[in-house]
Amino acid sequence: MMQFKSMQSRLTTIFIGISFLTMLFLGGCGIYGAVQENNRLIEEFRKDMEENAKLQLEWQTHSALSVVENCYQAQLRGELTQEEAMQRAADLVRNMRYDNGQGYFTIDTDQGVNVVLLGSDAEGKLRIDAKDPEGNYYIREMIEQAKQGGGFSDFMFPKPGLREPLPKRYYTMEFAPYHWVIGTGIWLDQIDRRVAMREKAFVQNMKEQVIRTLTGLVLLEILFVMMAVIIGRRLAYPIKVATKRMRELGNGKLKMDAQTETEMQELSERDDELGAMSRAMNEMNRKLYDNQQLILRMAQRDALTGLANRRHFTEFIRKCSPDTMFTLISLDLDHFKEVNDNFGHQTGDAALLILAEVLKIQFADALNVRMGGDEFLVVLTGKVDHAQLEERLQAFMRQLIAVYRRDPGLDCLTISAGIAYAAEQPVPIDVLMNRSDEALYKAKACGRSCYRVYQE
Repeated sequence: MMQFKSMQSRLTTIFIGISFLTMLFLGGCGIYGAVQENNRLIEEFRKDMEENAKLQLEWQTHSALSVVENCYQAQLRGELTQEEAMQRAADLVRNMRYDNGQGYFTIDTDQGVNVVLLGSDAEGKLRIDAKDPEGNYYIREMIEQAKQGGGFSDFMFPKPGLREPLPKRYYTMEFAPYHWVIGTGIWLDQIDRRVAMREKAFVQNMKEQVIRTLTGLVLLEILFVMMAVIIGRRLAYPIKVATKRMRELGNGKLKMDAQTETEMQELSERDDELGAMSRAMNEMNRKLYDNQQLILRMAQRDALTGLANRRHFTEFIRKCSPDTMFTLISLDLDHFKEVNDNFGHQTGDAALLILAEVLKIQFADALNVRMGGDEFLVVLTGKVDHAQLEERLQAFMRQLIAVYRRDPGLDCLTISAGIAYAAEQPVPIDVLMNRSDEALYKAKACGRSCYRVYQE
């Protein structure tokens, strides 16, 4: 992803990007239109070539048919016998050529016997069942089209002297007196070659047109780039200052440094929309700062006891190094539910407040956490003297129970505790918590109002 070091470069890039996309769209539309127009012209040229080829085939076939008709008229006048007339007509048609000698004629009987085919071995042979590589009975098709008054047939047939069949279009007509089918054709690759030559000329013309279009667009883009640089310089500074401050606010930096405060003050003195935005940002900054301090206090402290909550405990653990030695004391009030049920939650809350105050006195050097309900956790870091810690815990338990004994509603409460040490090497905090909980459960199983130390 592209990284911007200044607002000016960002604005300039945006303007250049918009202009580039605009030029790209216009150039793309122009090139696409030129290609479409080129394809349309090529398609029209092909259609014209095919129509002209059809007209030429019809006209050439009629000319061959007229030669046969002249011989037939000589026969009717008695100048030739039928056999002589047919022989003369066949010889004349066999020697007829057009299109620089490439075009020739064929004659077949309506039964499929070849009469004229360039004097080849096929003359005199039956071709009614001849098929091209695609399975078309092309002789039958030629005869059928001829008997319908003349028509076209498409099939595959090799050029003279070649073996590879190529697509060919043929036109045939019938000469009824002799039961002949006269025709001529053209190989479609001739049309393809002429279309390819025309297409090459069209493509060259299109390239020249595209080059002219692109040159104009490049010059126009250069003009847009110059305008983008000028506009970017004029708009960059105030937007840069506002954007920088908004980014700081988004990152939670509510207290401004001296430079930012000076820039925002200058911006707030403007009479335009940027000045109004700056003044609104300053007011929002002040309110956000006040709310942030309040939220931070609320987020990390239990609302009732003022002790650290689970979130504060989690953040505290995350900030500690991996080799930190922890000692955990899990605490749980005994018979707390009975107090809530018999005397109400206000009395229960008073019991929790008393526990929190005594805990702060006895373990002022530890992180004291209310984990939830009547469950508390004391977190000590570093190496601790086990005997001294257990004496402190016993003193805490005695002091707490002594306070509870003064209130008839709380005199049934006792406290159970479980201790888990990381004696020799660091232990993961979740493992240590499980151990302290296990020790706590053992204390409760042993009659409550006592503590136990986790043993392997």
